[in-house]
Parts: sequence; structure tokens; C-alpha cells
Amino acid sequence: MTADAASTDDRIRTCTESYLCLDRLPRPLISLITIVLPFFAMVAVALLPLDLEIGTKYSLAVFVCVGLLWTFGALPLAVTALLVPVLLVLFGIFTPTEALAPFADPVVFLLIGGLIIAEAFRANGLDRRIAYHLVTKARGDIRLTFIALMAISAMLSMWISNTATVALLLPVVLNIAGQANEDGRKVATLFLLGICMSTAFGSMSTIIGSPVNAIAFGLLNKVTPWSFPEWIVVGGCVSLALLGLVYIALPRVLAARSNGIDLGPIRNELENMGPIKKKEAMTLAIFMPAVGLWIGGGWTAQYLGLPPGALSAAMVSLIAAFLMFATRVIEWDDARRISWEVFLIIGAGLAIGHALEATGAAALFASLLTELVGGQSLLVMMLLIGFITVGVGTMLSNSATVSIMVPIVISLSSAIGADPKYLVLVAAFCASISFITPVGTPPVTLAYSTGFFTRRELARTGAIVTVPAVILVVLIVYSLISIGWN
Repeated sequence: MTADAASTDDRIRTCTESYLCLDRLPRPLISLITIVLPFFAMVAVALLPLDLEIGTKYSLAVFVCVGLLWTFGALPLAVTALLVPVLLVLFGIFTPTEALAPFADPVVFLLIGGLIIAEAFRANGLDRRIAYHLVTKARGDIRLTFIALMAISAMLSMWISNTATVALLLPVVLNIAGQANEDGRKVATLFLLGICMSTAFGSMSTIIGSPVNAIAFGLLNKVTPWSFPEWIVVGGCVSLALLGLVYIALPRVLAARSNGIDLGPIRNELENMGPIKKKEAMTLAIFMPAVGLWIGGGWTAQYLGLPPGALSAAMVSLIAAFLMFATRVIEWDDARRISWEVFLIIGAGLAIGHALEATGAAALFASLLTELVGGQSLLVMMLLIGFITVGVGTMLSNSATVSIMVPIVISLSSAIGADPKYLVLVAAFCASISFITPVGTPPVTLAYSTGFFTRRELARTGAIVTVPAVILVVLIVYSLISIGWN
């Protein structure tokens, strides 16, 4: 999320209201329903005569309130995030120090560097230059242009938030689709959904690609060691397979009949940009070593005799961010455009996850899930977790979904004696592939807000991609278990 964060939030909120059929109501009534109802539900859960430990009941009450606020979207996600530690302290679940600790988790600082790098790409026009170059290589062919947009979306979303990637590329994509010789709406729909799905799948490759990954990584690291390179191995395999699915399925579902793209205006844009500029080159000169150290920082630190963690993913991100400013690639005024609230959302997600686990609420959900899938094979269990996660994600934001599901599957893993990282990965990846409703993931919300496709078209197309995507995720993760990858 970058410069257009405010408008992005407005579009997401409007889209959510429309999806929930609230947009026809008077604004005061919408506010009453979407703000007051969650707190009423919280009090109701807290006072219900349930046969539960008091801490478990109170964490469920907080979870219901925050989940509904995130679902309705009446308040910005970050505003709701500010409420999370307050509620956890007021209900006596955590001390202030414990409630606020997740907001200083290393994954938060990992993303700080990632978003500053993303802003450098945007501020210096490097993102648009790469996109236009790839599109011109497609020579105006619709299918090749689609592949080029998929490629740039996936590559950028590995290192930039997937929401930020879509926000950056949306005007570029609409400009390109506007040059289609015929069937412009179908072409625009194909390209819009293509970049949404490609950013979602590309972001799975790295921890910094999505807040979903960051939250899952942070919660997982509390129970088992896990590293940036390990995530890349699994996430990269899943990402490539799912991108292949999009390439095969989407053009067949959205058959855009066009003679091609008029490249004249796009070539003019490239000519106006001129040759690559010093700041663009410096951005790449800082970014590329950072990628190398994200992958091999631990080994490099050991070789150089540096203290443990000196070149961890979080430290590398902060070093890269510092160098962006020190070399004047970007100025602090550029950084002001960054949507800093994403760190509050991640911290809140981690805090809720810790609360559900610490109070036994996650174990309660896990026991119910164990009864549901008891006696089933690990493969079947993973499939059920995948589809349950997608189901939750059709109504909640993906950040909220992963905050709910990961503590549950960690408890479930403990109950059945399975390695938690694999069930967590299934939940994390599936939280990013809710394409059936406009509110499942912010990139889809942004694309839907353009008005080029209907809810029904989204549901049909999303289901055709989502169902096989869940199966692919599970099969790849299960295969890695079978070959003994660890």
C-alpha cells in the first residue's frame, strides 16, 4: 500500500458495503449497524453462560468484535487494529507489555523495509518502466500481453505488498486494456483479474509479499524455527504452479476476442520516460543485494563472523531502507506516502493469534475441527483446512482470516502430532486465494471497484480458479512432506 492508500481504503469500504447490501441504507444507519453491532456481539459473548475458562471466553469475545469490524469495514482496518491491544488489556487477557509486543515483531520491521523499497520503485517510475517494457515485448498480442502482465505482477508482488502492486499497476493495466482494438470490457476484465490472481500467487513466494505471509510467519516462528529461504522454497513451488493455473484457466473462462493491443500510446509513454535514470539504477543496485541477503543472509553473517541475526531478513530490510534514504534514491517526503497502517494490522493479527492460543480458544476450535476431521488422513485434513480457510476468507479480509486460522491449525497440529509448519502453510496460502467475493482480498476489491465485471462474473471465474488452486496448494505441500523436505 502506497500513495493511494486513502482512496484505496475508501474503495474497499464502499465495495464491502455494496457486497453486504448496506450501501442502500442511510449512512447513519450503516454506521450504527457496522460499528455498534460488533461491540454488542462482544458483550453478548462475554456474558454468555458458556462452560469455558474466563480467559477463553473473553478472547472469543474480542475475536468476534474485531472480526466483525474487519468484515464490515466501517472503520479503517488500522483503526480497528489500534483497538486490539486495548481490548486484550481491558479483558485481563494480557498485560500492556504482552499486548503490545506483537507490534514490534521482526516481521513488522521486515515489511517496513519492503514498503520503503516499494515506494522507491514507484517514486522513480521503475515499476511502470518494467511493466511497459514487458508489454511492448508482447507485440500487441492479447495472450502474450496477458502473460507479460502476469509476470510483472508476480515479480513485483514477491517484494512489494500485493495490494500495493495492484494499486500501482491498476492505471497501467486500464491504459493498456483501453488500447484493445475490440471487446475492451472482456480484455480489461481478463487483465484485471489476471493481475489480481498473479499478485496473490506471486506474493506467496516471500514473507514480505503480503501481510498474510508475515502474520503466518510470525505466529509459526513461536512454535517452530522457520526461515526466509525455507519459505521461498515452498512458496516458490506453490506460486509457479498457481500461476500456471491462471495462465491455463483464465483466458478460457474470459474469452476476450480482440485483434490485439495498439502499442503506439505505450511506446510514447516509454519514450517520454527516456533512458534509465540514476535513481532507478541506484534502486536496483540496493534492491538486488537485499534480495540476495534475504535468501542467504544467515550464511553470509556466519562467513563474515557477524553476530547471529545481524543479517536476518528484518535487519537486511532495515539496512536496504536506510541506504535508499542515505543515497537520496528517495526522500522522507516520499516515505510519507507509504501506508504505515499496515504494520498496525500485522501487529493486531499477531496479537489476536497469541491471545487465541494463550487462552485456549484456538485449542477449543482445534478440538471441534478434530472431531470434524477425526480419523481422516493428513491429506484429507489439509484439504479441509484449505477449503475452510477459503470459506472464511470469502467474508473476512485475508489478514483477519490468517489471524484466525493459523492459531487453530497450530493447536490442531499439536493435537494430532503433525508438523505445524505444513498445516500453517496451507492455511496461509489459501487465505490469499479467496477470489469468489469482492471482499476476500484487497487486490480483488480494487479490481472490482473499477466496474468492469459483475459480482456474478467474479463468483463464476473465482470459483473456477479457487477450487483447483486449493487442491494444488495441498498437493504441493503434501508432496514436500512425502519426500522428507524439512
